[in-house]
Amino acid sequence: MTAVAFADEPTTSANPDITPEVSDAPEYPCDVCGQEAGPYGGRGRKPTKCPTHKKVKGTGARAPRITGNNAALAIQATEALCSLDGMMALGARLVGFSKTAEVIEDNDEVFRIRVNAALLNSPDMARKILRYGSKGGDAALFIAIGLHIATIAPVFMTEAKEKKAEKEAARLAAEQENNR
Repeated sequence: MTAVAFADEPTTSANPDITPEVSDAPEYPCDVCGQEAGPYGGRGRKPTKCPTHKKVKGTGARAPRITGNNAALAIQATEALCSLDGMMALGARLVGFSKTAEVIEDNDEVFRIRVNAALLNSPDMARKILRYGSKGGDAALFIAIGLHIATIAPVFMTEAKEKKAEKEAARLAAEQENNR
């Protein structure tokens, strides 16, 4: 069979030694610089930026914005942590570590400032603190009762020691009377 060519059509040769001309222009040029943006694997979106201009998503160490919302979260989380700090002082006082409780109470303002500054830069951590703190909403009543007991407990402990000492003295006096 012979190939028929019309006059207005260019004739193509079936010769395999002839290669088509290759253009120097990139197949997928970068929108910014015009360099090759590829490679393109044939699936998904075609590349539009070269590796130099492509935005890389990562966990960079950028500082978070401090907005009014972040500041409010930081204040609320700071208050929650300071109430826990007060509970530690209360616990220390109740088990007889009154000097430890005094140190905790004396450093409360410095603790408050440091925690607030740290939480301003970490709104996610502030949210976590508040989320866990909200689960203990019923504990607020027990905290109030605990603080009330903390004010009463040292007086009670002193009176109990005095009463015990009086009973011991009375017992020793009675023993001495019986021995005579």
